[in-house]
Amino acid sequence: MALPEKSNSNQEKIIKAATKLFVEQGYQQATISKIAKEAGSSESAIYECFDGKEDLLLTIPDVWVKKALGEIKEQLYGLVGAFNKLRKFIWWYLRFIEKDQLTAQVVFLFLKTNPNFMTTEVYQNVKLFYAELLKIFEEGKTSGEMRPDLNPYLARALVLGTIEHLVIRWLLKDRSYSLFEELDIIYDILVQGMKHPDQKKAEYLFEILRKESKESSPAGEEK
Repeated sequence: MALPEKSNSNQEKIIKAATKLFVEQGYQQATISKIAKEAGSSESAIYECFDGKEDLLLTIPDVWVKKALGEIKEQLYGLVGAFNKLRKFIWWYLRFIEKDQLTAQVVFLFLKTNPNFMTTEVYQNVKLFYAELLKIFEEGKTSGEMRPDLNPYLARALVLGTIEHLVIRWLLKDRSYSLFEELDIIYDILVQGMKHPDQKKAEYLFEILRKESKESSPAGEEK
């Protein structure tokens, strides 16, 4: 159940309390009674807003996803080039996740394995958010940056699957390292398969010329 437009402070307290307990105690152990106590509310007040614990769980990412959807449009605004936009999407999304680790744990450790999540209103916004990647891949094919036979849906699955793997591993290891470790290498591996053959050839020739120029320069000459 998505939050109504006129969300009150009690609902926000309940969602915050539920998020905290789901992460600290796990979904099964976090009862409605415990959530009510943590929120300084009552069980009846929770049932006035939500159909039950699962409904509350499925509602948690609503505000998070809406915020992400609004922010990514602003982040990509004015950027030129599909690969520039793809890089920005990946770096920004991981930073967005890193800044709200409690919600990230609920989304990636609990909701991703709940089949009912895909039937919620919240998931419709998730689809809109992920559609931004489809736009990037379509633009890349049109501009000639990306290979003409690229399947945007397959490319999106590849990128999101990589992000999910990185995030879940990071969460399970208690966030003991940066999400951005070796991200440049991971990004390079991802995009190599997406580039237009002509672009890959041009980059290869440019690298050869660069090396030849460097080798032919007098020793000690400043570049």
